[in-house]
Amino acid sequence: MRVCGVIAEYDPFHKGHGYHLRQAREASRADYMVCVLGGAFSQRGEPMLFETFDRARMALESGFDLALGMPFCFSCAQANRFAAGGVGVLARLGVVTHLSFGCEPEGLPWLAETAGLLNRPDAAFLQDLRQGLDGGLPFARAQGLAVERRIPGYPAGLMAAPNFILGVSYMRELLRRDGGIEALPVGRTTDYRSLAPGPVASAGAVRALILEGKADDALDACPEGSRSVVAEAINEGRLHRPGALDRALLARLLNDPRPALRQSPEVSEGLEERIRRLSRRADSRKALIELVKTRRYPYARISRALSHLLVGAEHFPEAPAYARLLGFRRRAAPLLAAIAKGGFPLVSRPARSGFPGVREDLRAEELWAIGSGLPAAAAWEKQVVLMDGRKDGHIDA
Repeated sequence: MRVCGVIAEYDPFHKGHGYHLRQAREASRADYMVCVLGGAFSQRGEPMLFETFDRARMALESGFDLALGMPFCFSCAQANRFAAGGVGVLARLGVVTHLSFGCEPEGLPWLAETAGLLNRPDAAFLQDLRQGLDGGLPFARAQGLAVERRIPGYPAGLMAAPNFILGVSYMRELLRRDGGIEALPVGRTTDYRSLAPGPVASAGAVRALILEGKADDALDACPEGSRSVVAEAINEGRLHRPGALDRALLARLLNDPRPALRQSPEVSEGLEERIRRLSRRADSRKALIELVKTRRYPYARISRALSHLLVGAEHFPEAPAYARLLGFRRRAAPLLAAIAKGGFPLVSRPARSGFPGVREDLRAEELWAIGSGLPAAAAWEKQVVLMDGRKDGHIDA
């Protein structure tokens, strides 16, 4: 059995994602395609625009056979931890043979060498890294410059490309596991930073079009499989718009947030004190992050810490102990049977689960529901998506 995994957010699933899926299936000659999706909050720390089960439906309608949810404590995290969660889930399924991910085309030749250096840094690299840190550079910048110095011909600024960083993080996780899953990187056809509309628009561009009320332009960038799901969510107002939870966050910050913030792996070097001190001067989440951020504390790091605080996250294990079962195609029954033999838990009824992290997953989903104008209970009433027109796996409160 050949099984190819993809780690993604699909907020929403657009034509570039469809291209990647086709390339991954062809390169791996997979019998089954599995995606591990981030939950209600993104890797950058912001609430997703689309609801988790809608994104799972997009993936299944577009050709995936199984959609799983990554625990919140890994999906709302910096690149290395996000990769540890996604690769950890795929590896523990016991059936995955390949991992495919998108990367800037110019970064493809450098993935393996970069991952190898970072996993086994030599003395010269560590000296260059320390020199950069002592000079006041943020860790990411100091690390990037150290890599450029140690690898001949290395492109300047490559380590600042987010998809390349994620790709390297995936490669590092695979190297730590010493084989078993083959990496299949695919060159990206869209620039995630571009907000230009069109049939090859990025996810950020599609979200911007939706928020601007340009639904037809947004749908033009979505393949047939996800277009109906996106249209339905827009028409029914089932979206979480930016800023919807700002008041809840600012109210939470009125009580001393420092003890809770210290639980987050994003917080160190007094960041919790800086957030507490500046929180009463902000009238929105974005305004607070702009006040707090510095060269050492970048925007995404602060955003993730604030989301950890809002959710009340306390559990940050080194490896995922479970994955949420979001949906599957009926043809994937043999795949699910093979996974079941390995014993890795797929949680289909979170309210009845004993895993501590599942409660945090559901709190994140409850907050997403509140921000989208739904009651919190809506997060507990979702059903596992079973393709062929039926649903199964009712989630009971």
